[in-house]
Amino acid sequence: MNPERWRKVEALFHAALERAPEVRPAYLDGACSADADLRRQVELLLSQAEQAGSFLEIPAVEDLTVTATTAGSLLDRQVGPYRIVSPLGVGGMGEVYRAHDSKLGRDVAIKTLPAEFARDPERLARFRREARTLASLNHPNIAAIYGLEESGDVDCLVLELVEGDTLSGPLPLDKALEYARQVAEALEAAHEKGIVHRDLKPNNVKVTPQGRVKVLDFGLAKAIWGPEENQDLSQLATVTNVETVAGHILGTPPYMSPEQARARDVDKRTDIWAFGCLLYELLTGKRAFQGETLKDTIAAVLEREPDWQALPAKTPAKIRELLRQCLQKDAGRRLQTIADARGTIEMAQRGWSRWRVATVTAAALALLAAGALWVLKPKPATAVRAEFSRVTSQPGVEWFPSLSPDGKWLVYAADSGVSNRHIYLQSVNGQNPLDLTRDSTANDDQPAFSPDGERIAFRSSRDGGGIFVMGRTGEAVRRVTRAGFNPSWSPDGTQLAFATDGVAIYPQNNGGELWTVTVNTGETRRLLDRDATLPSWSPHNQRIAFTLWRGGPAKGGVWTIPVKGGIATPVTNDPSREWNPVWSPDGKYLYFVSDRGGSMNLWRVAIDEVSGKTVAEPEPITTPAAYLAHPSLSADGKRIAYSSVLITANIQQLTLDTSSIATKGDPAWVTTGSRLWSQPDPSPDGEWVVFYSLTQPEGPLYVSHPDGTGLRQVTNDMAINRVPRWSPDSKWIVSISDRSGPMALWKIRPDGSELRQLTERGGGFYPTWSPDGSRIAAAIGGIEGRDTAVWIFDPNRPWKQQNAEALPDWPQGHFTPTSWSADGEYLAGMEADSESNGSNGSTGIATYSLRSQKYEKLTNFGQWPAWFPDNRHVLFVADGKAFFAVDTQSKQVRKIFSVARDVIGPPRLTRDGTKAYYSRRVTESDIWLMTLK
Repeated sequence: MNPERWRKVEALFHAALERAPEVRPAYLDGACSADADLRRQVELLLSQAEQAGSFLEIPAVEDLTVTATTAGSLLDRQVGPYRIVSPLGVGGMGEVYRAHDSKLGRDVAIKTLPAEFARDPERLARFRREARTLASLNHPNIAAIYGLEESGDVDCLVLELVEGDTLSGPLPLDKALEYARQVAEALEAAHEKGIVHRDLKPNNVKVTPQGRVKVLDFGLAKAIWGPEENQDLSQLATVTNVETVAGHILGTPPYMSPEQARARDVDKRTDIWAFGCLLYELLTGKRAFQGETLKDTIAAVLEREPDWQALPAKTPAKIRELLRQCLQKDAGRRLQTIADARGTIEMAQRGWSRWRVATVTAAALALLAAGALWVLKPKPATAVRAEFSRVTSQPGVEWFPSLSPDGKWLVYAADSGVSNRHIYLQSVNGQNPLDLTRDSTANDDQPAFSPDGERIAFRSSRDGGGIFVMGRTGEAVRRVTRAGFNPSWSPDGTQLAFATDGVAIYPQNNGGELWTVTVNTGETRRLLDRDATLPSWSPHNQRIAFTLWRGGPAKGGVWTIPVKGGIATPVTNDPSREWNPVWSPDGKYLYFVSDRGGSMNLWRVAIDEVSGKTVAEPEPITTPAAYLAHPSLSADGKRIAYSSVLITANIQQLTLDTSSIATKGDPAWVTTGSRLWSQPDPSPDGEWVVFYSLTQPEGPLYVSHPDGTGLRQVTNDMAINRVPRWSPDSKWIVSISDRSGPMALWKIRPDGSELRQLTERGGGFYPTWSPDGSRIAAAIGGIEGRDTAVWIFDPNRPWKQQNAEALPDWPQGHFTPTSWSADGEYLAGMEADSESNGSNGSTGIATYSLRSQKYEKLTNFGQWPAWFPDNRHVLFVADGKAFFAVDTQSKQVRKIFSVARDVIGPPRLTRDGTKAYYSRRVTESDIWLMTLK
């Protein structure tokens, strides 16, 4: 379409738009006369204006040289299996039609590509490469790309047809946050695959009649036009109507990031900017950046702030701060991951109703509405103002910060850019960290500044592992202990407290002991012999606070014990997960991490340092973190460093070659998004996969088809369920549950019916079905006065009628079965020495012969074995980083799959052994600094 023709179409479009819909046909009859194609183009524009079409939908100005399709109308034409039914819209890149798929019996959207594609083989080839990547996006909040069709003189893109309205504001706060959260999940899924939208705006987001958000046209701007087509809009002459700019510009001016408007390289932070614009518009009904001309709009994007006063008064402070972070003009200072935005929104969704009803004065609420960040206190008149700043923003994990006593320096552990974790020193106001352990090939972690700031204690895996000490800048490294995690200095700097088991971000069943060691001599002393982690020495040498596992799944509690030893005293005692205690410098408060407010965030409680008794109720210290960990205070108590952690855990499927016991291809995601899924098990009939929700909420069982479709919740009470396992006939699911109080084994039908308790107070852990479904092996305690042992029982009889059979004890400690061989002859399980605890302390893989009643050790490492159907090979995971296969006859071990930074969970095999299902946890963590005012 030449420029003169386009100007005529545009003029008629605006003239018709000014008239009432009922008189437009008569107007077009006269204006278009016998030019049917002209009328068609105008009607398509009018249709698009009414339906808010998707990609680059506004007409292009003359100097952008848009080429529309030259094929004429496609109405009633057949393009491959698709019959064109009706027009949907038109834009700078072509036309959009509704079409019917005769093969699958569904309607789709057909988007024509510019005719210039057919004349440019290189561009078409590039588009096909990009389209393959875009087609890999599989997420419920992303409109799918089905394929590319070529028919004669027309190239068409086949897209999911999304019914519903495009987004517009203002919306009620709860609805605006829910829609924004779904948009963030879509962006998160795309960014994980390296795909940037580049043109996110309300008109590219639809809401289906069911309330599901669908983001349209992911990555099409780059796929179609390519980055070389960008123009520096900051240098364009004035254009009267901003709404006439589109075409080859990769984006829409009011939603463009500053770097996009200047035609600079863009990355996922451009989408984060556009997301901020979108959220602002949903809340206010106004564009964040708007001008009468293109030049005015670009000037607003580059130079001006949005009207923050336009935000509704009820907008939570966290959302206000999120908007400011998203709309930072310097991309380096902008929010770095959309997952952080999603986490903040989820926290606001869960917590705002509680904050709103808290006893806070009207003056404090007014300040919150003005955008200030506050530490909320339970008493009406108290509020402490604080500022937050991000100190690190590298990919991967930066965590376990420790502030120097003067609050000016930070030491932390990170895996950025190296294969093993190192320890870094960085100014709290700087950007250039110093690698203190750059010469180490071991994992160095959990650093802690000494009280005088001259030394750093840390955990290292070097030379068998233990606690080490080095100088402030990494010199003079020396070993202090040959075991231990999470060191904490005594106030005089002469001793360290440590635990024999470590915790990173999951307070759970850890079996560590609590010890102290004299730094100079290495002399050790045990304070507590049970389940203690994460010690913190009080500032006046009175007590040591620590996390104690209390017997429930993944529930930590905060306790203290006198430095000289004695009786431990609880600090918290409720169902929440509470962990990672840190003393305030004056000893009057104990800070800790808790999910009692709905998300894992910072709390503190007033405490008597001498007795360990609390003197008030805990109070929240709310931060912008979706999941907070590892708080550290400066010596004056005015600065708090912490890890802001983003965790996702989804289910993956890995294809295996059973003849060679090797992997085939890359793993495929079964689930996506921000929920934390764990412990999948495929049904023997191949129809379903069962798993449980680790959080949000915690504990329900779910099933889905192997491709992730058909997700359905099985349990819906308050019980926490763990380790679900299908019966061999696929008719039952057995799992660990606290439904009746103490942990026990329960079974349930996959449709949620016929819930039954199998074991009683003795519990029952890691249930393992026999191949015929007549027996279950599980670790159960309290039977016949014995400690926990492996018992085999009949899952089809009440517990009081059982005649359970006990396996002989493992000579060196414990044996926990996790898989029964297909021939019914063997159990495979984890073995641990008498000093270890459960799967966390596994020291290898072993088998038990039901025929000979003898054990055989296979490996000195690994957890969670699963039998292949050949009854010879066993698959297992080691340290959450790799899958191994061991030949039970030759005892040869081979690594068959591994990950770098992620953590993979226990593998479970399909009946034919060709698929392995497991959870994959991805952790990102940055260091933030809170400065109290």
